[in-house]
Amino acid sequence: MKKKNILIVASLLIIIGLPFAIKSVREAHYPIDIKPSPGWEPYISSLDVQKEAFFVDSNGTKLEAELFIPNGGRERKPAVIFSPGSGDSLYQNYAWGFVETYILDLFLSHDFAVLLVNKRGMGQSEGNYAKNSIEGRVADIYAAVQSIQPHPQIDVNNIGLIGHSQGGWVVTQTAAEHPDIAFFISLSGPTTTMLENTSDNSYHYGRCQGMQGKELDEYIAKRLKMVNYSMSIGELTNFGMFGFDARNMGYDPREAIQTVRNPGLFVYAENDDQVTPSLNIDRMNDIFNNDVPEHLKVVVIDNATHAFRLVNEPCESWVSVEEQVQSEQLIEVLGAWLAEQGY
Repeated sequence: MKKKNILIVASLLIIIGLPFAIKSVREAHYPIDIKPSPGWEPYISSLDVQKEAFFVDSNGTKLEAELFIPNGGRERKPAVIFSPGSGDSLYQNYAWGFVETYILDLFLSHDFAVLLVNKRGMGQSEGNYAKNSIEGRVADIYAAVQSIQPHPQIDVNNIGLIGHSQGGWVVTQTAAEHPDIAFFISLSGPTTTMLENTSDNSYHYGRCQGMQGKELDEYIAKRLKMVNYSMSIGELTNFGMFGFDARNMGYDPREAIQTVRNPGLFVYAENDDQVTPSLNIDRMNDIFNNDVPEHLKVVVIDNATHAFRLVNEPCESWVSVEEQVQSEQLIEVLGAWLAEQGY
């Protein structure tokens, strides 16, 4: 009877863990080959800019990068570097026009140079994002900062960072560690721990599947057990996404938020189904005992999704995304904040 129970438990573990293990193998050894969106090349060809393609050297790992410098305007440009979210994201094909509208169009129109860098294993970048960590991503983006500091058309004293989702953690942490960063902007970047954000994701997914009450609570608890299971395997094997979870799930931005002295803007989206505004604003207030310092500003964009497109309710976030309107309010908020910083 005891042997039978052991077999049942082992079978359940295999059934539960197999899909995640397959995903882990794929992402550990075969980064997904995402192509640039069909509109990428026509779009960047239409820009009135100088373009420079090169590789950022991050401790021996080469990362694909592209620098856009607007023609005319200031002789030396302030610059901004974009840090994307989690997973297999490619800056040439990111979140349905997010980079085009909220990064390139916006910052180029304010006479900023823009540096885009692909994560490890994406595009022509070496390495593998699944084997990286928040700390590793911080090192990568600061290597990108250093790569343009000597550029004759870049104002070395005015290089800032903008990150989306997980990239929000990255730019906040980088700014906290490096006071030479002129400013940072976190778009839908959590102030909670990564594990708390995973719980937040699970809450929205379950709710949008029609769960509520006890059923929803049990679903979230089950998801967190799976994450803990993954972390345990990762601590033993450092394998694939198991290793990624073991390295990253304990990440907490509290110290970075407390100690950063650079001007920072945290922007949340009212209908975000991955980073709940109220949860993250409450964490911010908790960190500072309801006295957030003046150099940090928090804004919520009306009706916006995680990708800052407009919907009526969070569960609509992934329905006909390309038909959703982008947020003019976000564009206005970013422009106004940059003006407050003197740009």
